[in-house]
This record gives sequence, C-alpha cells and structure tokens, in this order.
Amino acid sequence: MKQIRSASILFLIATAVFVWSEPAISGETLDFAVIQPGQPGTSQEAQPVMDVLAAYLQKKMGPGVTIKGFYFNKLDLALDFLHNTPPVWGIVRLGFYSEQASRFRMTALASTRPGGYNKDIWRLVVKKDAPEDWKSLRGKVLGNILFETDAAACLLFGVVPAQLPFTLGGTFRPLRSLRRVIKGKTTGVVLDRAQYEALKALPLVKKIKVVHTSGELPASPVVWFGTPDDRTKRLATILLGMKEDRDAETLLKLLQTDGFGPADKDLPGFRRNEKGAVCFP
Repeated sequence: MKQIRSASILFLIATAVFVWSEPAISGETLDFAVIQPGQPGTSQEAQPVMDVLAAYLQKKMGPGVTIKGFYFNKLDLALDFLHNTPPVWGIVRLGFYSEQASRFRMTALASTRPGGYNKDIWRLVVKKDAPEDWKSLRGKVLGNILFETDAAACLLFGVVPAQLPFTLGGTFRPLRSLRRVIKGKTTGVVLDRAQYEALKALPLVKKIKVVHTSGELPASPVVWFGTPDDRTKRLATILLGMKEDRDAETLLKLLQTDGFGPADKDLPGFRRNEKGAVCFP
C-alpha cells in the first residue's frame, strides 16, 4: 500500500522537460505549482525535488529564464498561495481543477499520463458483505481524492454531496481507511486508477469489492493560470516532447510515467462554475 500512497505523488511532482532550442526571453519567469490535495508528505519535504526540477527545466529553457517550483498537498495552503503568489502554470488534481478553474482562469495545456493511461477511473470499494447498491450505503466514505468534496461527488456519483446517502471525507491514509472498511468502522474508500491497480496485488483485496465505478475521467491536467501567450505553446511543446527525450528516460522509468499528453478535450466540461444542485452546467 506504500506504493498506493507514493506512486502518484512521485509522478505528479516530476515535471520533466525536453530541450528547447529557441533563445529565452530575458527576464522570463515560469514558476509552477504542483497541487495534489491528499498526497503524502509536506511542502517542505517536497521542496528539494521542486528545486531540482526547476533547475533542470531552467537549464533546458536557456539563459534568462527563472523558474521555481512549489508543492502543496493541503487545499487551504494551495488556495492561499494562488491568491497571494500566483504561479505561471501548474499541475493540479482533477477535483481542484473542477472547483477552481474558473476562479483562477485555468487553461489546460497538457495532461499527465500516470501509468501510461490517458484517462483516470475512480472506484468506490466496500467490504465484501456490504450492499451491492451504493445508494443503500450509509456512514462515511473516505479517500485522498475526496478533499474537493463538491467536485468529487459530481465526478463519481453525478450528484452534489447533499444528495448522497453518506458523507465524503478526505484522508491522507488510504491504507488505514481500507483496513477500517474491512473492520466495519468506515463505509467505503474511493480509489483512483493507480491506487486500485496497486491494491489488486495486495491480500486485502479479497476482503473488499467494488460497488460503483466512474466513467472515464481526465487525468490531472497541466494548466496555465491567466491568459495563454507564446510561452504556453513553448511549454506545451516541451512537455509533449518529454517521452522522446533521452535525458528524461531514467527519470520516466523511476517515476512510472509515460510522459505528458495533449490537453484532454473533455476537461472543460468538468468545470463547476458555482456551488449548486447542478454538477456541470
């Protein structure tokens, strides 16, 4: 289960790059933020990785470019940062995009491909003897992808949280939550595609079952904050070329990622413009 908790963060804090031959614009800034509420660790622990990543990208972009990276796994800290020190671009979780894309004027320029998949799938897992129909469940459902509660309810169940027969809650410890499910102390846990694939290799998978599966969802997008400009296209080209970059080959194997893909054309349809009874107007 350590793999469940760490694989996603390792991938999503690694924004690898491709060599760009065009001279950089003097004084150009490309600071970024990786925002993944619910992932393990702290911003301080991840900062050395951000620094190495920023230095690598800065070198590939050429002289005159300054880049600093930031990592947030807590929703309130991420929102404070975006309000007070807005970065140029970032990698954000789907739920965060869904709830905050309009407020922070996010435009997708690429998509992540964790595990080599273009799409994500969420699953609600419960103990073996629980009801088969998720609408019959009561209690609390946990998951580290549930911190953006409004978006999560819509993404997985197609309704706002108030219309669910149970409550949703974020957790930094999906393994502990799964064990609580087996013991009957928690109703269920929501897992993303990578987490569920890792879970299938563990013995405790025999004690749980899937009672609800989402449709295909966009993977965590790479977004531009504000009005796109010529730098947006440059950055997208760099990211999309990463898979063919020999300098990134070892890094890609270590991080278990298949590079970056084009921006998901379905992503804008998952914006929640305001809280209300309609998920995606």
